[in-house]
This record gives sequence, C-alpha cells and structure tokens, in this order.
Amino acid sequence: MTHPVQTPVAAVFMVEPGHYEWPAVLLAASLRAFALDDIHLYGYCRAELIDQLHPRTLKFFDANGVTLRPISPQFAVPYPQGNKLYACADDRPQPATMLFDTDMFMLQPARLSETLVPGYVSGRPTGNWMWGTGPQDWAPAYASVDLPLPRTRMSRPDGTFTCPSISAGFVAYSDSEFGAIWRDVALVIENKRLARGIYPTLDQISLPVAAELIGLRLNMIDVKWNKAGKITAQAIRGVISYHYQKAETLLNLPVKWLADRLLVEFSDFQNVEELLDFYGREAARPAAVVHNDGWKKTILAAQQRADSVTHAQAIGLHKQDV
Repeated sequence: MTHPVQTPVAAVFMVEPGHYEWPAVLLAASLRAFALDDIHLYGYCRAELIDQLHPRTLKFFDANGVTLRPISPQFAVPYPQGNKLYACADDRPQPATMLFDTDMFMLQPARLSETLVPGYVSGRPTGNWMWGTGPQDWAPAYASVDLPLPRTRMSRPDGTFTCPSISAGFVAYSDSEFGAIWRDVALVIENKRLARGIYPTLDQISLPVAAELIGLRLNMIDVKWNKAGKITAQAIRGVISYHYQKAETLLNLPVKWLADRLLVEFSDFQNVEELLDFYGREAARPAAVVHNDGWKKTILAAQQRADSVTHAQAIGLHKQDV
C-alpha cells in the first residue's frame, strides 16, 4: 500500500534543569502520542547547564528519540526567554520546524504540518498583554533593521489596532533561513535600543520584523494550536495544544487525567504529582533558569537595569492614541 509523502517536521523545545525539565517530559510524551507527522524531537539546553540535567531526563529522551543539543546564546543581558531563538537557528535536516514552549502539551491527534504554508510563518495572534499596542510602538523595532513600518494591521478584542504579531509559544515555518534571521534580528533590536520595554518579549517583537526582512508573511492560525486559560473536559476534542504555564494549572485541569496517561505510556512516571515531586526533590535548580530559586535576582534584575522602560510601561505607551 502506498502512503502519501509526509513533510519531515522538527519539533523544537527548550529543556533546562529544574523548572523547564519536568515539562519537557510531558511535552515530548504528548508529541510522541499525538503528532501524526514524520516527527523528530529536539530538546535544547544551554551548554553551561546541560550537564546538570537529571539522568532520568536523559534516559527518557533516549527512550523516546529526543535529540538533545547544546546552545550558546549571546544576548547582551541574561535573556533565557529568548533561548528558543538559538534553538530555531540550529541546523537540522528536517525542512519544517515547529517551536513549542516547554510548558504545553498536545491533547489530541493532529497533523502539525497543517499549520505550514509556504512563504509564511504561522502562529496564533498575540494577546492584549503583549508588546506593541499601536503601530507607532512597532516603528523603532522595524527601524532597527532599516525597514519601514509595514502596511498590514491586526485587531485585538480589547480594541487595539496594531501591526500583526504572533505568539512565540508555538511557531511553525518551513523557510530554511528564518530561524537564524529571527535570532539575528533579535540581537540587532537588543543592541540598537531603539525599541523600549523589550524584555521579556524580545522574541515576540523580533519575529514579525525578521519575517518582513526576508519577505515572509504571518499566518494567523486558530487558538486551538496554542490555547491558554480556562478549558473544559471537551478540550480533548477542541484544543490541539494546551499552554498551561504553571504546575498549579496543570494539576487542576479537567483533562489532567490525560497528562497522567501520557506519562504512564511514555515515561516511568505514573502521574503528574509523581513527576512534580521527583523533579522538585531531585533536579538541579540553577538561578540562571527562569522560575528556579533566585532567578529574579539573576535574570529579572539584569533585564530591568538594561532597559529604562518596563514591559508593563511599554504596552501602555501609546494606548491613548489607539
């Protein structure tokens, strides 16, 4: 029997000791269970932290075909939220890339390649809290790479009307140059300091600028591919990927049983509680990883010193003009 040719897909995510270690196990388990593509899993960790990953994590990766690779980010200030850009820039043989935030998991079978459109970068539209509430906010970001403000706009439920941008939590593309360009544009925006309040959303700010720079467009996909917030038990039919963000949210989900089942099938953990308990006791917790003990002093304080405008201030800069 002849089967249709599938586009090989690289599913890319970060895994780092402590807070971003146990979610990588659940995400990888869900991709193994539900991705209907020719899927190849890649976990990325900063080179200086990779030796601190727990042996149980490495054993899980080996058993589930996860390729672990080091990266060496070169941001001007500590910006681990942007490490994913270096992961995307890495060379891989697969022609398509799907970037997942680590703290999410698939809820049902789906062809990830459905989100791929030649000449486009796909993702869900950014929410109201994200940077860039009006077109004028975006002008310095585009000016950082000598681009004029594009003509296209998008609207948000809160009434803001701004330049298009997509969440960096789930990003799909098949252009071989995009990952490296995205990383490089972020570095330029950071270095030139024309845009203000860029942390922690420099990844989101640089994405549409990078796409414009190499002639790509943004493909706004349904929220079901990167759903956050409240869900019901019916989410296993209406949501493809859920972005829980916090352990407390995961523990209280009406579909938490599904996360338990994924762990039973693809790991040696029996449920989410056991997963959290183990990594809470046994994982290394370097302060260089967001949400590990001491991260605010190590990371957040450095970002605040480097940028005179906070993210909260930046998203309100021009609301009165909208």
